[in-house]
Amino acid sequence: MKVLLIMPPFWDPICPPQGIVCLKSFLQNQGHDVHIADFNTDARLFGLQKKYLELGTAYFPHWKYLNICRNGPRYFARHRLAFFMADQRRPAAYKELVRLILNFDGRSICTDAAVEAFDAVIEESFHMVASKTEKLVRQLEPDVVGCTMLESTFPSALAILKKAKKTKPGIKTVLGGPGAAVGNMADDGSLQAIANKCAWIDAIIYGEGEKTLEKYMEGVLGDKKIITVHDLTPPSTQNASDALLDLEDIPMPEYDGLPLRRYLWLSIFTSRGCPYKCAFCFENCYWMRFRKKSVARITSEMDALSARHGKNKFYLCDSLTNPIASPLAEALISKGRNYRWDCYMRATADCLDARKVQLWAKGGLDRVRIGVESASAHVLKRMNKNISPAETRNSLTNFARAGIRTTTLWIAGFPGEREEDFQKSLSFLAENRASIYQADIWEYICPPRQISSSAGVESDFSTKPIYPDEFDDFFIFKYYDSKNGPPAQERFERISRFEKTRLELKVPNPYTITELWEADERWGTLGHQKGSARVF
Repeated sequence: MKVLLIMPPFWDPICPPQGIVCLKSFLQNQGHDVHIADFNTDARLFGLQKKYLELGTAYFPHWKYLNICRNGPRYFARHRLAFFMADQRRPAAYKELVRLILNFDGRSICTDAAVEAFDAVIEESFHMVASKTEKLVRQLEPDVVGCTMLESTFPSALAILKKAKKTKPGIKTVLGGPGAAVGNMADDGSLQAIANKCAWIDAIIYGEGEKTLEKYMEGVLGDKKIITVHDLTPPSTQNASDALLDLEDIPMPEYDGLPLRRYLWLSIFTSRGCPYKCAFCFENCYWMRFRKKSVARITSEMDALSARHGKNKFYLCDSLTNPIASPLAEALISKGRNYRWDCYMRATADCLDARKVQLWAKGGLDRVRIGVESASAHVLKRMNKNISPAETRNSLTNFARAGIRTTTLWIAGFPGEREEDFQKSLSFLAENRASIYQADIWEYICPPRQISSSAGVESDFSTKPIYPDEFDDFFIFKYYDSKNGPPAQERFERISRFEKTRLELKVPNPYTITELWEADERWGTLGHQKGSARVF
């Protein structure tokens, strides 16, 4: 069959999207003709998200201190979904909902004129998406079109598949990915709601997609609308995870069709899932269990991709790279490779071993993204992080001394976070600023139901809908907030204080090439520069 897989906007195009890349490689190996497209590499289209956020900062100057490049896209996506579902009607209730969406922090009071200005940007984005989709479908005439389903890409994915179906009525349309909102599960009702309200969607695949998409295309699964790995499991098999792929069986990434000049890094993955169970993370729910590739397989992929594309920088698209970091570094050193890699890590015992961190640096680890989340032991316990603020501090010190850039990721407003807890995070930032390359703070987003329990902590993670029932026609499913956590207004007030403190301390949070240069210069001035290599 001829297949077209699309990464819809809006998703940051820092590296080739592994989801559609892996599906392409796997399905081609099964004899299908697969084409991939990343709409985010269209600078004009992707620039509309920036235009929307800049418009918001013009109307609401305080957005400047809300880390809006990180937290704003979520509300941009909700606005786009409401716009799409309202179609051409957009009655008074629609404008009322948009005011609620944009007033996410309780301080952004929106006029009719502002709603119209924001809507104009959204309308332009959907027009461009429709135009690009129609052109691709007419050019390729695929049998199947699939789109990645993330919170930020969901509205565009719906528009792409609807346009594809209109352009070629006999086409099969598929959504696949972690879900349309943070923490969505296969059985929480959200996927069924999409199936019920979006008649132009033929199938929704949740979880690992290679084998499920293949079986769907073969017709083995019939007219089933919601598909998971469980549908590949014989009734006699007790554990559905037995149907998961051996990662060694997934062919090497195929980037053909993507404009590689638009990406900062090449992308590979070394594992799926996560060996930990943080209370805010759904990685284990999605991937079911942790699996990793062999070091020999990883290094062979890096060698082949570097030779083919003339690049030596790799973004490791894993939940965590701790389990593979030391053997990977050792293998690259022994082979004499000069690759640089960027990855996510956790402040584990390995990170507290300065010799191991130096090994990683020598083996090419250039930037590490550490989930600090909070500097309060009380909050970390509720999160089931199983790390201490002291361990995080010592890990950051080791990374900085090795010249590895440290991107620290923070969460504001986790249920149970008190003012005294948040103050500890601000103090930690000030005390450890010389070991922090970047500080990036996110708003805590409540999933429809609690993902993982907080070990040894009596917690009430019950939820409540954010938007009144009267607006259900403009959304496909409900968005939730915690009944007992800090409310949205308080979360964003804390984000604002964090951002003002960060700026006073001159700790970067780069989102542009210019800001990356400035952050890199500061890192070198602090004595952490590793040779003359840069992060981009």
